[in-house]
Amino acid sequence: MRIEEYKDMIYACGRCNYCKGIDFDDRCPEIFTQYWESSTARGRMAIARGILEGDLDYSEDLVERIFGCFMCGRCKEECKKAAQIDVIAITKAMRADFVDLGIKIPEGGDKLAETALSSGNIFADTPSMHNQWAEGLEFTEGSGTLFYPGCLASHRFKEKTNILVRVLQAAGYTLDFLGDDQTCCGTPLWVTGKVANAKQWATDFLDKLQARGVKEIITPCPSCFRAFDEEYPELLGLEKFPISVRHTSEVLEEIVEKKKLKFTVPINKKVTYHDPCELGRYRDIYNPARNVFKALPGIEFVEMARNKEEAFCCGGGGAVKTMYEDHSNNVAVERIQDFIDTGAELMTTICPACELNLTHGTYAAKIEARVLDVAELMAVAAGIVDEEILDADYFPED
Repeated sequence: MRIEEYKDMIYACGRCNYCKGIDFDDRCPEIFTQYWESSTARGRMAIARGILEGDLDYSEDLVERIFGCFMCGRCKEECKKAAQIDVIAITKAMRADFVDLGIKIPEGGDKLAETALSSGNIFADTPSMHNQWAEGLEFTEGSGTLFYPGCLASHRFKEKTNILVRVLQAAGYTLDFLGDDQTCCGTPLWVTGKVANAKQWATDFLDKLQARGVKEIITPCPSCFRAFDEEYPELLGLEKFPISVRHTSEVLEEIVEKKKLKFTVPINKKVTYHDPCELGRYRDIYNPARNVFKALPGIEFVEMARNKEEAFCCGGGGAVKTMYEDHSNNVAVERIQDFIDTGAELMTTICPACELNLTHGTYAAKIEARVLDVAELMAVAAGIVDEEILDADYFPED
């Protein structure tokens, strides 16, 4: 079993309660939605220990406890104060054990992975549908700098993605784009435990990138960012991914720092920011968006009570959105309440999955508010797009 690799960590859990927090809505989105002790990180370590000792077996009775984890990393962050257990790595290993043993996983997760494998993306889009966001844009094949939007940005956020590229190109970045050759990064495979498929996917994708002469990847999706920069090397046994990978948050910060654009249009809005889990807790990237806001005229920035390392998950992680949608939506509503409590007019973030789930959260909470990418505010301030996109009742055509 794959969890045997983490035996020392599993036995290091002293059940200190840092992972769970004080109350059900304090830290962990899984116990917020499931309530059981076995839904906490320390509960999962107890399950893993029971399996290692032969007192428990992997079974469908345990599926929701393992696949209901949002993989937000808050427990791992808190465990830095205690046993320093990599709960995310152990959860991934447990999911892979389910698949290796042939035990049925949630239908939504299985369908997510199979759709990516069969169609090349998680929405079963044809290439022409998947590339509609790029209409009106020009790319330079062979430039060496690949813009890689990922599935969600391509399918659900066509206008946002188009605006982001316009910002990057206005700032002087010469971008390549895979066009009809773009496929999913592979995250749905390892997040649902399908490691064998993931290894082959990573191998084929890296071959494609190298054949195209890609030297650098810029992506707006934290999952894609981590896929290339972290998961591929682990899957392929590489010390380091041979291509530079940057998330757009760092590129947008670079635009501000190097004064590549002039920001002359005032935003005149009270704004808050949601830290994406895979960007913040996973990679310690917290300040780029906040530094961008400092450069945009008219912004009044206010933090949510839970921010940076302590930010509550949006509810869109760990493939839970596709497996336990009600859980995902409930977490989104909880996070939207944090937004409401600030009195801010705009919720911003810099992750397509967060933008989607938080938008769903505004619907469920029955409030009129837009969830915007940081690049959209930059585009308004730079005069690239009209400020109407900031209005609460603005509805993109996509």
